[in-house]
Amino acid sequence: MARKKNPYGMQNYTKADRVAKIIGQKILAREFQVGQNLPSQEEFANFFSVSTRCIREAFKILEAKGLIEIGQGKRGVVKADNLDTLVENLSASMVNRSITNRKLINDLLEVRMNLEVSAARTLSRLNDREFTVKVLYSMITRLELLVQGLERNQDPRMFKEVKDLDYEFHTMIMHSNNNMILNTILNDLGPQLRKILEQVEESIAELKRKTVDYRYLVDAIRDGNTDLAVALTVAATSNVKLKIDKMDF
Repeated sequence: MARKKNPYGMQNYTKADRVAKIIGQKILAREFQVGQNLPSQEEFANFFSVSTRCIREAFKILEAKGLIEIGQGKRGVVKADNLDTLVENLSASMVNRSITNRKLINDLLEVRMNLEVSAARTLSRLNDREFTVKVLYSMITRLELLVQGLERNQDPRMFKEVKDLDYEFHTMIMHSNNNMILNTILNDLGPQLRKILEQVEESIAELKRKTVDYRYLVDAIRDGNTDLAVALTVAATSNVKLKIDKMDF
């Protein structure tokens, strides 16, 4: 592998977390196949401009997520390349405990992002997505009306209703994948995820922008524009994560 400067903006993670996330994304994109040896630790170290120790830590993170096995010579071998495995392993340490630290919060948000991106991709390709799209448009219209009401009167109860509807919007997308395993995991993690999202502060202007972005997203799903739907979903979930990264826990 040639040396390459990576452009991924993940300043709030350790180097090993950043490297593991990027390699994990490549595995999920099936740039590396199940059973295939990954490049050596030295090759990855040169590629990411980090130490081999950092790569060893990244491999351990990927092994804990169930994506690779560390074989002889400390070489990584791809164990799984599907979302089910990743989410199951990420969620295993969270289902029966409360979120108490930054690492667990980041893991939970990674679960959410992977679930929603996968669901948006699948939904945009379904032939019978019309009903789900109609429900999503209805939610957006209600959200727009609530935000307009908040411009006139910033009632805390109305803010709560916005939060609830926002959460239901994303949940509707995630459940649309009809994947029993992922939906079960989502239900298990839902209370913890909701608790965190309720603490995110947003201005009226940010909420207005959000409704516009959501409409673009549902337009892309309706039109079967998968790449745009995925990009907008990543942007929406990333924006929330950036806000959460700035919060104190």
